Amino acid sequence: MMRALRVLIGLLLLAGAGFGGFVYTSDMLAATQDSGGGRPERGPLQVRTEAAQTMRFAETVEAVGTARARESVMLHPPAAGRVTEVAIDPGARVSEGDVLLRLDDAEARARLTATEATLTQTRAAHDRLQALSRSGSVTEANLEAARADMMRAEAEHALAETALRDRTLTAPFAGVVGFTDVARGELVDTATEVTTLDDLSVIDVAFSVPERYLSRLARGQLVELTSAAWPDRRFIGEISAIDTRVDETTRAIAMRARVPNDDRALTAGMFLRAALVLDERQATAVPERALSVAGDDSYIHIAEAGTARRVSVTTGRMAAGMIEVSGPVQPGDAVIVTNLANVSDGADVEVLAAEQARLEAPSQ
Repeated sequence: MMRALRVLIGLLLLAGAGFGGFVYTSDMLAATQDSGGGRPERGPLQVRTEAAQTMRFAETVEAVGTARARESVMLHPPAAGRVTEVAIDPGARVSEGDVLLRLDDAEARARLTATEATLTQTRAAHDRLQALSRSGSVTEANLEAARADMMRAEAEHALAETALRDRTLTAPFAGVVGFTDVARGELVDTATEVTTLDDLSVIDVAFSVPERYLSRLARGQLVELTSAAWPDRRFIGEISAIDTRVDETTRAIAMRARVPNDDRALTAGMFLRAALVLDERQATAVPERALSVAGDDSYIHIAEAGTARRVSVTTGRMAAGMIEVSGPVQPGDAVIVTNLANVSDGADVEVLAAEQARLEAPSQ
């Protein structure tokens, strides 16, 4: 009996202690809340933005091509003979008519002198007989014979002049000369290869594209070209010719593009990549990393007066880290590009300045 009484008293004491602790804890929490010591509210979400901008987007078809000089020729001597002068500086630019090679011309000059003497003599004889014919002292047959002699002398003189000119090789057009293996004193003929001459002021690029693009091709259409030799440059040309037939084997159509080459950066034989511009337009673009996708919905967030606004967009082409968008987005809008996992429509945001964003960015 006494043992049961002691157990009952112990339980009553434990219950009283528990109730007292509950009351004490409740009072402390109430006091804390009354004193303003509750959990602080979270501030606006810090983000970084980039401005939407207007960009050029182009629809292109790509091909590979080979550069060709606008005019290119292998030069040969116009006649046979011994070389007396070589005026070829490989890689140098020459003008039309510049002398590149001279042959021994002593015999040609002597022949020209002889024909000049004969021509002078026959002209004098013809003029004398023509004067006498007016008085009837010379028959018409004699006058015709003198005229024939004079014309024959004129023809021989013209041939002698041509033969003398053929002792000199000149540039048929302005361009750049290549290497030569011809030396002074060498005997050459009309089959001897002297040097190459290329007009590189304009480059023609030969390439082909699939026939399905034929209806969208036209002379004057823009072509962008790149070369491994100039990785940081883009060369702009236009279609100058389109073939009249489609290749039956490849089902491609050949064409030529003409590219200005004033600084001679391109040369004949170079491998080039061509991007034929089928269509181009100006459109609003935003950074690719600003785009979010949820199901069929593509959207971005724009920071406006400290608030994030979700904007659904339709996307298009991509270029240089930017993507074409259409929707309620204007060039200059502050598009949020960081902290996207935490941004929501209507959220309070604080746009970091560029330098502050760089300092607070996590190290990689």
